[in-house]
Amino acid sequence: MADRDATQDAPASDDPLRGVSVVDAPETRVHRVTDIIAASITTLGIVLVLLLGAYGTATTEGLTEDVQGFARVLQRLLVAPVNLFSGIVTIVVPLAVIIDLGFRREPRRILEVIGAGVLAFIVTVIAAITTLEFGADELVRSLSVRTSEGEMVVQLPAYLAAVAAMLTAAGLRTTRRVLSISWPFVWIAAAVGVISGIVTLPAAITVVLIGRASGLVLRWAVGSTADRAYGAQLADGIRRAGFEPRRIVRADHHDAYEPEGHDDVAAAIGRTRSGRIYSVTTVEGHQLIVLALDGDQHAAGFISKWWQTIRFRGLDPRAEVSLRHAAESTALVSHAARSAGVRTARVLGMSQARDTMLVVYQRPVAMRALSEMTADEVDDDMLDSIWSQFGQAHAAGISHRQVSADTILVGDGEATGTPLVWITSWDMGEVATSTLARRLDNVQVLAATAAIVGSDRAVDAAFRALGEDIVEQVAPLLQSIVLPRSTQRALKAHGDRLKDTRAAIVARVPDAEIEQQNIARFGWRTIVLFGAAVLIGTVILTTFNTQEILGALSSANPAWLVGAFAWSLLTYAGAALAMLAFSPVRLPWGRVLFTQVAAGYIAVAVPAGVGPAALNLRLLTRRRVAGPLAVATVALVQVSAVVVTVVGLLALTLFTGSEGTLAALPSTAVLIGIGVAAVVITAFMLVPKVRRWTLAKIMPTLRQTWPRLVQILGQPWRLALGLAGNLVQTVAFVGTFYCTLEAFGQDLAIIDVTILFFLSNAVGAVVPTPGGLGAVEASLIAGLTGAGVPLPVATPVVLIYRFITYWIRIPMGFVAMQWLTRKGEM
Repeated sequence: MADRDATQDAPASDDPLRGVSVVDAPETRVHRVTDIIAASITTLGIVLVLLLGAYGTATTEGLTEDVQGFARVLQRLLVAPVNLFSGIVTIVVPLAVIIDLGFRREPRRILEVIGAGVLAFIVTVIAAITTLEFGADELVRSLSVRTSEGEMVVQLPAYLAAVAAMLTAAGLRTTRRVLSISWPFVWIAAAVGVISGIVTLPAAITVVLIGRASGLVLRWAVGSTADRAYGAQLADGIRRAGFEPRRIVRADHHDAYEPEGHDDVAAAIGRTRSGRIYSVTTVEGHQLIVLALDGDQHAAGFISKWWQTIRFRGLDPRAEVSLRHAAESTALVSHAARSAGVRTARVLGMSQARDTMLVVYQRPVAMRALSEMTADEVDDDMLDSIWSQFGQAHAAGISHRQVSADTILVGDGEATGTPLVWITSWDMGEVATSTLARRLDNVQVLAATAAIVGSDRAVDAAFRALGEDIVEQVAPLLQSIVLPRSTQRALKAHGDRLKDTRAAIVARVPDAEIEQQNIARFGWRTIVLFGAAVLIGTVILTTFNTQEILGALSSANPAWLVGAFAWSLLTYAGAALAMLAFSPVRLPWGRVLFTQVAAGYIAVAVPAGVGPAALNLRLLTRRRVAGPLAVATVALVQVSAVVVTVVGLLALTLFTGSEGTLAALPSTAVLIGIGVAAVVITAFMLVPKVRRWTLAKIMPTLRQTWPRLVQILGQPWRLALGLAGNLVQTVAFVGTFYCTLEAFGQDLAIIDVTILFFLSNAVGAVVPTPGGLGAVEASLIAGLTGAGVPLPVATPVVLIYRFITYWIRIPMGFVAMQWLTRKGEM
């Protein structure tokens, strides 16, 4: 904390802090979000360069040879030899950077620069070793050069990466002339290395990017020197905005300051703004609020706003491309709200000091934030005044989008007879807003007031302000995902108050539809799924290629592969038989069979098991089967499949006498299955969260299927037919896997084959990737190698098995889907 009062010590006449007292906690070093973003992008660039180098070997080799063809000509043009030029880059450039930092008296930065160079050197060496040990032949060849003895050697010049890292850690190239001059020399050195045949083109680009990424990571980890406006610069910026400050007190970290410097209103605003907040007293005695937006934090704020905007449907993005634009956008919305009659702080001035934008606001004539009040202190008139302020903003087409109890300030209303309510922090606000954005404001106001006065009073106030129709429209949006974190915490502190608020709405309007509306375009599950899909797609492109499949096919026994394909076709018949048996209406056999085939087409986009269920449900609803009955039927088909699987596995375990199971100690596959089952049962019995999660997943399905199951139990032949269909499907999949193993000369016990299939099927059902992609392959390969199958054999076995049971079903499913669509079934 820094506190300077110039009245105690006569300053020089040119002192910017003359007559100014500053209470602040300057941050000399900051962790820039832009550094970690740039490091991530640079790492992605390394991956792309390596992929292009590995899979475009002919192109990169040809380009390298073409460039090297100019070597003799260019070497004649260079004044110094190539090795001398490289020496200059290696020695002179780092030395110049260190000397420059020495003159600037930055010893810590000198240590950071040296540390970045060492880090990049180590990372490059590790990259070279891992490439030699684990890299594909194409990757190794793209990074290798031919020596005079004719050998191919991987060349990743670590010194070049070290220099690039040192320049990165030294700071931004636009801030120092020595850096802006040095960076071109690094790239010239890389080009000279390619020309001279010292390094390949992909390797040269890769090492520079490795150095860049290493320097960025270190720069982010240890922090950079802040270019923010503090002290004298802050006071000078406020003067240039048109005000002469006498006292400046940091408000968003008020716990660190003495009581006399504390301002409740400024502190409340500080809890809701993305920048620094200062409570400023001018020489005339006026009270101001100053918002300081720092350039190093602009990227974080921009990403936060961008994320919230794209995540929710119906919200328009705000393209704040610069710090100044962000400040101007916030000021514009505040001005528009005030012009619409909303009590909000007036923007009095703006200025820029160093890398900080200053926005000067009038201090609201308020006493306290709503968050600091109790239920007894908030009467119905105050609630009505709060809704009235937002009603005026919405009537003018303005939304706030980040309403919390800290953005609502309450003043003394004795003079007017009504509470004076002020609305602050319009950072996320927008003019000419959408209907959804205004409804989200209403949701946030309702939730913020409910957290303080309770659900019943908050709902009553909402009905008085909005009316029954609008509250009904708001109710489906009443979910925690759209609320600020402070509101979420306040609601959780009072139990399940959000649920109580929905119940209070239903109590007022029994016919109100409060089922939550899906307003999020995606959640974390979708992000994980997308990331997994990208990873799996990369694996498929690099490993599961057509050439490898054809190579595996050429070494397999064709007769067994034909048998495997025949078994896979039988799975359609088993699934169709189960659906026919459990259906409450008569279904054409051909339509049901084609529906199971079509499920293979949509399996490319949905998790395992979802495709058949969705199409079966569509098949029933097209025949006017009631929704609940159709859902119960499809659920019964799935439950019966699980029952058949478990019972069949137990029967095989008890009655199969094949080698490796009952004849001696259980095989590895059996032991794995027993171990997994034991872990699941133990977790269910001992861990309450697992037990609750399992029951939450199982009980709704059982409740759905129970009425339909009771009906089926009264028709034993249909129950037997349905169970037989599921048994046929399971046996057919196991038969496909067994025949694929035999095609490669692997004779495993049928119990081992069955358990491996069941385990992989379970993994595929749990992992939310299309068709269990990636997870099924990994579990099958791991299981086969654990059962004694060599990895070079297990890999093509799984490739062919998945080709038969997944990939080849996609074009077959597409044809079936087109036929069903023409028939009006889909």
